[in-house]
Amino acid sequence: MPVLLDLRGAKSSDVEIGTSPISELQACLHSLAEPDHHLEYRSWLMKTDESLSPDLRHRLTQFAPLWARRRCRLLLPLSGPLDASVDTEIERISQLSEREFVEAAAYSIHGGAFDPRQAVSRPDEFVAACEARSFSRGEAARLLIRDPEEFRTALVRTLADCVEEFFAAEWERLHDRLRDEAEQTRSRLRGLPLAELISSVSMAAQPVQGGRAVRFDKLQNLTVSLRGNRTLLVPTIHGRPHLVIRGEEGFPVVVHYPVAWHSRPESIDEMQRRLTILSDPARLALCRHLVNEAITTSDLARRMSMTRPQVSRHLAKLRAAGVLTSQRSGRYVYHRVDVDTLMRIGVELLRAIVR
Repeated sequence: MPVLLDLRGAKSSDVEIGTSPISELQACLHSLAEPDHHLEYRSWLMKTDESLSPDLRHRLTQFAPLWARRRCRLLLPLSGPLDASVDTEIERISQLSEREFVEAAAYSIHGGAFDPRQAVSRPDEFVAACEARSFSRGEAARLLIRDPEEFRTALVRTLADCVEEFFAAEWERLHDRLRDEAEQTRSRLRGLPLAELISSVSMAAQPVQGGRAVRFDKLQNLTVSLRGNRTLLVPTIHGRPHLVIRGEEGFPVVVHYPVAWHSRPESIDEMQRRLTILSDPARLALCRHLVNEAITTSDLARRMSMTRPQVSRHLAKLRAAGVLTSQRSGRYVYHRVDVDTLMRIGVELLRAIVR
């Protein structure tokens, strides 16, 4: 179930690359609502959560359906140009028509397969559908339908309070890194065909159909035409490992892509290969011996009641998976499991799954 960007008729001049503070704020709010998806930011998440005022924490819980599962279109760039201030981007929410606001909010509040126009045409059915999904979604849906302008005012105030309590400082810390990433992507645009440029922002993307489309490996079944549409490429740090692609009618297409880690994220195929190696019962048993102390091949063979060649073949597999270190001391070579690498496999698996 891929996301396909149809490039037929699209022009490079319609692609804008830049930063969006409101998008990064939404990424922060998502990670606060779903901390288990963002293990590398655990320290920042705990510190930020503890610093929130009780009133803001309560309101973030109320509004969490907007960003917990499906990122809200309201909190991505609603128009160009990019590199605007967070205050300008928040103000754009206030400038939407009531219908545009309700439909954009309803789509994320429901969080499933749903035509957001029904929130306006059949509001009772929309509320019931949200209640069936969860209590919090039902509560948010009721508040939205009962008084859309009150809901909007409360949301805008909550976003402004987030900026004041924690995001202004975080954006100051991240802005230069995101700006540099956007500038690097702009430089690639000058030398690459459009399909290669767009696919270059993510390991999950590749040009297809002879460069007439870009395919993203996502758990969505979505095709978005870029013909006549403005397309915004927006880098994120707090959003990683998630790649967010939105193409609602009436708004620019947005590709909110994670800035690369210092090391290249592993693909699903690479992760599956490593897990297959580690799942072998004999190799798991070897790891149990090697995790506590460094051991020679001969000693492992004796402990495991195996021949030296058998042990050597298993050790070679563990080395190929990147979890074995070997060090010579005199006549002997001692092997040991690299615990840090083994722990990182869990984080890499999570990145690959939730991307």
